[in-house]
Amino acid sequence: MIKKFRIKKPDEIKELLEARNVKRNAYFSVYKGPGKKGNFRYAISVPQKFGKAVRRNKVKRQLRMIIKDLDIHENIDLFVIVHARSAKLRFRELEREFVKLVKRHHIKFCNPEVRR
Repeated sequence: MIKKFRIKKPDEIKELLEARNVKRNAYFSVYKGPGKKGNFRYAISVPQKFGKAVRRNKVKRQLRMIIKDLDIHENIDLFVIVHARSAKLRFRELEREFVKLVKRHHIKFCNPEVRR
C-alpha cells in the first residue's frame, strides 16, 4: 500500500491505544480512532510470540492485502494487533475473522466482493 496509508510514529499508535475504542476476538484486537491526515491509515503489530520473523511477516503481508481489498475510504486510523492464535488460520479464515471484526467497528468498506 501507499505510504500515506501507514501509521509509523509511535506517538500516533499510542494515541489510538489510549483512546480505548477497541474490538477484540480470539485472533485480533483492532483499535479505531479519528483520522489525522484526512484519509484512512493503519498499522499492524505482530508480537514475537507469534513465531519467527518469516511467519510474522507473512501474516502482515496477508493483512495488508485484506485491508487493501476492503477499500476503506473513511477518515479513520486503525491499529491491528494479531494474536498468536491466528497462526493456525488459513488465509480465507483470517480474512473472514478480520472482516467480522471490522464490521463490529461499523467501518464501511467499498468492496462488496470481499468474503464475509
